[in-house]
Amino acid sequence: MSYASITVVEGLTMDDYRAVNSQLGPQPADGLVSETAGWNAAGLHVITVWDSKDQHDRFVADRLVPAFKAAAVRPGAMYFTDLEDAVSLPVGAGATMEG
Repeated sequence: MSYASITVVEGLTMDDYRAVNSQLGPQPADGLVSETAGWNAAGLHVITVWDSKDQHDRFVADRLVPAFKAAAVRPGAMYFTDLEDAVSLPVGAGATMEG
């Protein structure tokens, strides 16, 4: 079952995102299907889609938290929206929600 996470972090910008991302290194996260990040006045928004919630949780504990520490990025308040049984559709003609 696919899993998606929408995270909003107050006080962080795309520069913070890039700093943390550089600490993660080139190895892709196991089970990560897609990631989108952006910034507005509310803070940094990161939307990820995973093969499973377990893979997401493992990535956060094993790689993301240490990357924040290594980049010396201190997040503000964080807000999470978790989506179970998420659907990720390809962009382009013919994409449907059937499956």
